[in-house]
Formats: sequence, structure tokens, C-alpha cells
Amino acid sequence: MKLFLRFRTACVAIVLFAGLEGCASMPQHPPVDANASGSPAAAVNASAARLPVDESEGGFVALLAEGEIKNWKQCGPGRMVLKDGVATGEGGMGLWWYSGREFGDFTLRGEFVQEQDIADSGVFLRFPDPGNDPWIAVRKGHEMEIGDPEPKNPTWRTGSIYPFSASLRANTKPIGQWNSYEISCIGPVYTVRINGEEVLKWTDPKERTLKGFIGLQNYNDKKTVRHRNIRIKALP
Repeated sequence: MKLFLRFRTACVAIVLFAGLEGCASMPQHPPVDANASGSPAAAVNASAARLPVDESEGGFVALLAEGEIKNWKQCGPGRMVLKDGVATGEGGMGLWWYSGREFGDFTLRGEFVQEQDIADSGVFLRFPDPGNDPWIAVRKGHEMEIGDPEPKNPTWRTGSIYPFSASLRANTKPIGQWNSYEISCIGPVYTVRINGEEVLKWTDPKERTLKGFIGLQNYNDKKTVRHRNIRIKALP
């Protein structure tokens, strides 16, 4: 019996060691290269290339997917350059907007990176067809600000609904790292999360707009903001 137990123990040890050695040799996923521009000036931290999403992605539509690109239009000066799924703002002040449909209640998710301090952009919400005037989005819609984490005017802070309600804090990462955002628009209530933390919850007392298009701002401050992974879920 002792001989049998020793033989059994030895077999178990061999199996365990082989399993551990096999795990150690499993291939690891390579890091994602977030430097979409191919330029050394794009100081992007590859380790932050894909930010975790805490909630299900069910029902979300990827607005920068190949089949959706045709629905994006430039309004006003400057442009957005789209490469490898990353939209880079140049010049402005202009508006790059998704013309595929209007949205009422929805949740919008995306990622942005500021490559210099206080590089400026914004996410426009629920504005009417702008025609050739990008300021329609400013005057008749709402904007989630992307800009200064510690501004003199609190409504210039990233995560604010400019110029109506200031975010509690920007909660952004250091310059050159990607940040995730989630904007929920339900009736007159706007909720903004930056990197998973709620930084703003505001009810528009005038209900200025309850339905419209969404878009991105390209701003002529000679600094660079990039956007990617933009997806939206229309709510009933």
C-alpha cells in the first residue's frame, strides 16, 4: 500500500508541474499601439490603449465602423482626419457630425486623448441639422467640454456641459493617455462619467433640446485632440 501511495503522489506532482509549465508558456496578447498618427509627436501611452468597460456593450452601435463612416460630415472650417479608427481634429472651430439619424434618449461612449496641455475639443449633443454653420451645435445643442482640468471658469473643465453646468472634477489621466467617457441623455437629465467616475449630473431647467444629432468639435488652438471607439445606444 505504501508503495502504491508513493507512486500515486509522484504522478500527481508530475501532472501539476506539467500544467504549471504549460501555463507559463502560453502566449500573451501584445500591447495595442495607440499612436494612430504614426508621428513621434503623438505622445500616447500604449498601456492605456484599451480602457476597460464596466457595463455590457449590448445594443451599442460603433459610429466609426466602416459601414458608418459615410454618415459623418464636416461643417465649418478645419477638418477631422480619420485613420485606423482614430479621428484627429485639425483647424476650426468646426463640427464633425454624425448625420445618420437623430437621437432622443441615449448613452454615448467614447475615448479621447489630449496630446498637449489644455488641448481643446468637445462632444456635441442633440443639436439640429447644422447646415453650413457649426455654431448651431453650440447655440441649439449641448456640449460636453474637453479642455482644462483646472480652469479659471469651472464650466471650461473637462466633463462639464458648457457653459451651463461645471463638472465636479475632470478625472482625466496625464497628457498623452487615453480617457474614456460615457454621456447619458435621458429627457432633460445629463450624466457624464470620465474614466468610470460620475463627474456631472445636471438637469436642464429649460429643456433646451431633447432630440438631435451628435458630433465632435475640431478647435483651432494649434493643439491636438484625438477621438476613437465612439459608440451609441438609443434608449426607448
